[in-house]
Parts: sequence; C-alpha cells; structure tokens
Amino acid sequence: MTETGSAPRSDWRAMISLYAAMMAVGMGQSVVFAVLPMLGRELALHEMLWQLPFTELTIAPKEMVITSLSALTALVFFMTSPYWGRKSDVWGRKPVIIIGLFGYTIGTMLFNAVAWMGLVSILGGGLLYVLLMVSRGIHAALMSATHPASAAYMVDVTDISRRAQGMAKLQAFNQLGVMLGPALAWFVAFSYLTPLYLQAALAALVAILVWRYLPAIPAHSSGGKRPKRMAYFDPRYRLFIFIGFALYSLLGMVQQTLGFYFQDLLSLDGVAAAQWFSAAMIVSSGAMLFAQFVVVQRYNGSPMNLLFMGLPFSCAGYLLLALSDTLPMLLSAMGLFGFGMGLTGPAYGASASLVVEPHEQGGLAGLLGSVAGLGFVAGPLVGGFLYRIAPSYPYFCAAAVMALIIVVMVSRRRQIAKG
Repeated sequence: MTETGSAPRSDWRAMISLYAAMMAVGMGQSVVFAVLPMLGRELALHEMLWQLPFTELTIAPKEMVITSLSALTALVFFMTSPYWGRKSDVWGRKPVIIIGLFGYTIGTMLFNAVAWMGLVSILGGGLLYVLLMVSRGIHAALMSATHPASAAYMVDVTDISRRAQGMAKLQAFNQLGVMLGPALAWFVAFSYLTPLYLQAALAALVAILVWRYLPAIPAHSSGGKRPKRMAYFDPRYRLFIFIGFALYSLLGMVQQTLGFYFQDLLSLDGVAAAQWFSAAMIVSSGAMLFAQFVVVQRYNGSPMNLLFMGLPFSCAGYLLLALSDTLPMLLSAMGLFGFGMGLTGPAYGASASLVVEPHEQGGLAGLLGSVAGLGFVAGPLVGGFLYRIAPSYPYFCAAAVMALIIVVMVSRRRQIAKG
C-alpha cells in the first residue's frame, strides 16, 4: 500500500484532517490518564499480591500494578514507533496515519472488553491483569503509527522557514486533544468504560476523515535502497533524543500519578477525582495551547531558544505541585508546567527535523516518538515507586531533574548554539 500523486496544495480540508488525526491521538492519551487510575482501583488491581517464584515471599506493588499498564503501553510504543516511521517513508504518510487511527479503535475495544469482564467479576486477579496487559500492548502497537507519520507529513508540506510554526500548530492540536480528552472522563458517571468507548468511536471517524480529505503524496525516494534503521545516538540529533527522553519521562511520571494525588490529597471518591483531574488537565492543555497558538506563532528566533524559555516554567510547575495542598494551587501548577511544555515541544521536533534528509524524516519522527514512549515507560514506574513512599515525592523529583537539565543546558549553551 503506497501513496501516489503530487504534493498537496494548501487546502483547509487537508490540514484539518491532519490536525484532527493529531487531536485524536492527544485525546486518546489523556482520556486514559484520566480514567485508568480510578478504573484500576475499581478492578482492585492495587490489592494484588505477587509471590516471588521459588520462594514464600510476597510483595504488594499497590498502585505500581496500575501504572505498569501505562508503562507497557509506552514500552510497546517505543518499540514500534520507529518501524511505523520507516514504513511511512516507504508507503507514504497517509496509509500509516489511517492504520494508527483504526488501530486505536480496535485496541481500545479489546481493552474495554477485558476490563468489562473484570468489572462484572467474570475475570479477576492475575488472569485479568495479564489480559489487560495484552490488550494494551496490541492497542499501543497499532496506534503508534499515527504520530510519526503525521509529524513527517507536516515536515513534507512546510519549508524550513516555517518549520517551527508548522510543528507548533500540529502539536497544538495534539494538545487540544489532550485538553478535550479528560473532558470525556465526566462520562464515568455512566461507567468507567464509557469515555473509552466514546474515544474509540471518535478515532474511527477521524480515520474516515483522513482517508477522504488528506491528499496522498509520493513516498520519498532513498535511491532504491531499503530505508536503514536510524541510530538513537547519531551525533546529528542525539541531543534531541536526550532532551526528549528527560522531558517525557518527567511528564509520564507526573501525569500517571496525578489521578492518585488528586484523590488522596483532596480526599475525593473515584468519580470526583477523575472529574477534577480532568479539569486540571484541561487547564494544563489550555496553557499549552496558548503557548503554541500565540507565543510560538509570533516567535522568530532559534527553535532551540524555545527550550531555554520553556524549561523554567515546567520546573516551577512541578515544584508547585509538590507543595500544593489546595485545588487552586494544583490548578495553578498544572498551568505553569503546561505552558512550559507548550514552548519546548515545538522546538524539540522542529530543531531535529532540520538535521536529516527528506527521506529520513519518517524514520526520525519515529525515533522521537519512540523516545517519548520510552519516557512514558520509565516515568510511570518511577512515579509509582516514589508515590508509595510519599505522595509529593514524584513532583519534587521532577522539579529537581528539570532544574538539573536547566543547569546542564545553560552551561553548554554556546556549544548547543553551534550545533
């Protein structure tokens, strides 16, 4: 399955379909963050006891059992995103985008079927957990196709002078999805699975929109050679690999524990915690949108400088989260680090895209997406471990790591500026 035809003209229907694909991806990510902590507790996953093989020792991982579901999803995303990026260089962007969107629908329906059997006590214990892991793995393997193919499509249709702005718009719609996704969490009043059913249906509709309106463009030629695997430590872009891993590890650590944090800090029941957490995610995403639609679109400097501008805001947001003891403080903290991520996100992708060849854009987008996935493997696991010790520890840790990144980058600013 390959694309044929000429490069797309500037058509509002084409761009809306591309933005809708990224928005659907963002909604799919955030609705799971908003629902999974409370769904996992409803399924009693945090009450599981694991016996170590060949011993009589048992461990109680508690919330780490729930966060491990997100970690597995991110691990599979890390493993498969480069594959889909390379396939988009061969097949073209559009088919791979559609595969990812329909894959999200299929994977979500599988996960919901397993979770429903747990909610009605057909399944339980270890078997329920294993089947949840399998369904999440299938979900991640398929849905990981959309993000790298969409990013590479944007690179294809923008020139270098507008690359940062184009990537900012793409990420802004992704964050719009992140903002709207938690709003679906209010439907937990019907059932914990209702928001996920709604998101699955939306992803299928967007896939049809992309098939109908997004123009196909030719796959990039690599001289008749099979696209090679791109190395993570290629000196052309390894700096962006390290930055991306750090940023998304911290984001994953914080996002995956915030549902617990809201519930425990504010003494809320599961439904109320999901609803207020979704409101906080909307605040965070709104701040990201402002940064990407307003600040970045008016910015004419080096993309790398956006990183220097955004990191302190994120650091302050994480620190305020750790010190919060009221809902207004929590919402303010979410706004701060959301604004910071809104500045750093476009620079991360735009700067990296300038250092590789056109036929490598899909492969690079896959690597950057996989690094984000790897961050969401490490982050939730570390966050779950720290949360067991003290609820505020994940956020103190995030602030400390972010401060360290700022110090390192400032000390190397001249070297970074020279590339």
